[in-house]
Amino acid sequence: MATRDLAVIGIRLIALYLVARGLLVAVQSVPYAWAGDPVEDASLLQLSVLLQLVMPISLAALLWLGAPWLASAMSGAGSEPVDTGGLTAESVAAIAFAVAGMVVLIHGLPQLIWNAVQAVLLERQAGAGSPTRGQWLQVVVVALRCVLAFGVVVGARALGRWVLRLRTLGLRSDES
Repeated sequence: MATRDLAVIGIRLIALYLVARGLLVAVQSVPYAWAGDPVEDASLLQLSVLLQLVMPISLAALLWLGAPWLASAMSGAGSEPVDTGGLTAESVAAIAFAVAGMVVLIHGLPQLIWNAVQAVLLERQAGAGSPTRGQWLQVVVVALRCVLAFGVVVGARALGRWVLRLRTLGLRSDES
């Protein structure tokens, strides 16, 4: 497989990821679109949601269509074959787990910081006797997600080995 071909695959995977993020924003914003109470800055909210939906999908379409050109520009004039002889199923699975863990971690850390700041601010505004357990529960849930993602990154090789072992144990035998 040539370097350019690998770059095209990588660029198109990023495009698919952007589409998934755009659709996630669309699904998360549905309750706000049909809210019963009009928000003061409803047009600003709608514009924000529209931008968060349209921009990733537009960028994904541009990346998908321009992937061959962009890959050629990235890989330079030559398109040398990549030596994939050293790749095993275990190493590919480990890379996949590490990348997935990093994506979850990259998205989780800002959310963790934001939720913690919100919890502290709400606690200060409401006073010491107010119940802010729900806000702190969000912080704990996001922190747990970040810890699990970090564990996936650190233990990617072991997870890859474990998944491949499960596949080879014959759990889905045709004898049943």
